[in-house]
Amino acid sequence: MSSSSCCLPSPGEAALLEPASYRSSQLLHLLASQKNRKASSALAALASEPASVEGGAEVSSSASSSPGGFASGGPLTTPEAVRSIVENPNPVLRNVQITQSYHELTLAMEPLLGGADRSWCVFATWASKQAGCFIRGDVIPSPLRRFLGLEGRRSWRGAWRVRWWLRSAPFLSYLRVTAQDVSSHVADGNHLVYAKMAPLFARFLELFAGKKEPDANDVKVFLGSLEGESATGEVLQGAFRSLCRAVSEPDSKLRAERVLLANLLIGLHEQMRLQLAISGALRAPIQQALEGPHRLFPHWPVPGFLRHFLAGSFRRLFAAPIRRFEEEFRQVATQCLLTLGLPEGELSLGDDLPPLEHGEAFPESLRELTLGELKKVVSELDRTPGTLEGSGARDWTLLADRMNYVADYFRSRQQEESHLQPPFTPEQARAIARGEMPSGAL
Repeated sequence: MSSSSCCLPSPGEAALLEPASYRSSQLLHLLASQKNRKASSALAALASEPASVEGGAEVSSSASSSPGGFASGGPLTTPEAVRSIVENPNPVLRNVQITQSYHELTLAMEPLLGGADRSWCVFATWASKQAGCFIRGDVIPSPLRRFLGLEGRRSWRGAWRVRWWLRSAPFLSYLRVTAQDVSSHVADGNHLVYAKMAPLFARFLELFAGKKEPDANDVKVFLGSLEGESATGEVLQGAFRSLCRAVSEPDSKLRAERVLLANLLIGLHEQMRLQLAISGALRAPIQQALEGPHRLFPHWPVPGFLRHFLAGSFRRLFAAPIRRFEEEFRQVATQCLLTLGLPEGELSLGDDLPPLEHGEAFPESLRELTLGELKKVVSELDRTPGTLEGSGARDWTLLADRMNYVADYFRSRQQEESHLQPPFTPEQARAIARGEMPSGAL
């Protein structure tokens, strides 16, 4: 790639490609507010440091040939198709379209990144497919049924006291409403992330449409458009800048690290934006009932003021048991909602991530990190860098817990070929492309 490529800015464009793009003080405040224990001081320090490898040597910015030219994506990778999916009001159909679109964006990114490393879109594909189970209401997770005493042995130590109530028609009616709430929150999160990220990946791919080298000014405009669009826009700018550098990086190890840096920054950006949807989906049903008492025993002829009075009294009298119940419920809900179905099997996001098939925690190119920016981001997000021990999330409502897991998951599975398997059959994919709900098991 010539010196005019996306990763080799002219002196006047250099500021757009410096590591400072994700130093926003607003970002640091948001991270701190989510109880991230280090308050992201290292992320802020990236503003003044050049990209470096172990030993302090600066990474060369010399141009080289791209590892691959642009590969045309599927029908759901164009900006027009993405916009149509975003505007689809049907959450069930929209979810399968989002999942298929992520898969097609993944395949379109493959040749740009050399074929060994996966972009963030591959992880989004399987997360969206899993979300579809809850959006459609396909299953009531067994751990939740056991927790509530509806199946087998109850996991909550106080459940025996309310067994009769748990099996009562009013409670089961309320539980259905709660399940609908969970479905709604998951659908909102699924839509929120796609509406933000899919258009950006579609635009990124357009930069390379029919050519190996994008126009340097087009790249400058693209990166510049990301900076001020939100409180965390600088994080996205840093992510896509890293992708630009990965495209023209001749060294396979540094390319893998630049892709991982981009994936982690995108993951951080989206997890911050998903906070309300996640906390809503994982809130305990008792607290929801107390905050909306009209939803509990909806068929009983009880005046509204009396419902609110009883709810307030119940909250005061049983504050401690309710708090313990909610803590245990969030842990069980994490286990229920965050079982990620993958081609190679299920992952429980509440457990430590298992090693790869050959027994290693990470692929060879990502075992020892050398890129300065990446090492600092990983040290901020991963509580146990270099190992999968301690990666499991105990409470998915906490940003720090989520990113601790995501950091290991992305690093460990970035080169996992099985993730490239299609999420739907060819017949289902064709139906989705036509805007139809596919038949068969999803």
